Amino acid sequence: MDIKWMTLLSLQKTFAELGSDEHYIYMPTNKLEYYPTEPYRSHYYGIGLIKKGEIEFYTDLTKHRITGPALIFTGTSSIKRWNTALSPCEMESILFSEEFLQEKLIESDIIRAFALFSNNGGYALQIEDKDYMVFKQLFEVVSSRSSSASPYHKEVVRGIIYSMINEIGHLYRKFPSQELHNNLLVSKFKEAIFRHYKKSRSVSFYADMLNVHPKHLSQTVSSVTGMPASEWIHHIVVLEAKILLQNKELNISEVAYMLNFSDQSTFGKYFKKYVGISPVSYRKKLFP
Repeated sequence: MDIKWMTLLSLQKTFAELGSDEHYIYMPTNKLEYYPTEPYRSHYYGIGLIKKGEIEFYTDLTKHRITGPALIFTGTSSIKRWNTALSPCEMESILFSEEFLQEKLIESDIIRAFALFSNNGGYALQIEDKDYMVFKQLFEVVSSRSSSASPYHKEVVRGIIYSMINEIGHLYRKFPSQELHNNLLVSKFKEAIFRHYKKSRSVSFYADMLNVHPKHLSQTVSSVTGMPASEWIHHIVVLEAKILLQNKELNISEVAYMLNFSDQSTFGKYFKKYVGISPVSYRKKLFP
């Protein structure tokens, strides 16, 4: 396995007290121990409803910091990190797999709504009281079904998730992610990094791919995101390196090879330059 993934099964084993099924987990409360301390990807989607308090998380390199009442969504494609230094906000959430959504025929409007916001990896929005109450009522149904012995409880929960997706899609159309307002070139650049970061760490490589001059690409990315194109590339590589280093079955040389470094020494110098410690020291922090 190339990178560290979180699965519903691993969460179910760790937090047996959570109301869950094979393909979804309902989390009535928000606890710090629910959050991994290191970057990860997940095989599941998540919808969270914040009553009050504040939460901060990252999807890839996009920072989300929001205060309740608010709604958050996390997808499967993004690398996620949570700021566990903040006090837990009051939030209930549901995690669900793509298989759970697709077990039954999905109406085309649900598919369109889901495609709107799921492709961006993450979405966070402060909501009005009336929208909060809509989601609160939907979560109340999920809560009432989480320990149900009814043979139809899965269908009820699935229907509620479909309703949530439609409601989030409606809000997303009204209040699009800031990403949609960003320069199209920047969006294509970020997409290209995630496809090719193992192949090249050169700004010129991505500029050629996007048919623009490297200087123009760097200036555009910097003006839109506040971070130079080269830093975006380095941050993504380091983020992936941290995820790979969480896999104890991989030695440092294998991690270096998977990230297209010529040797372990070159990778070690690169990692230390941007992280401040060597890959070996980073792994020792993870597994003392």
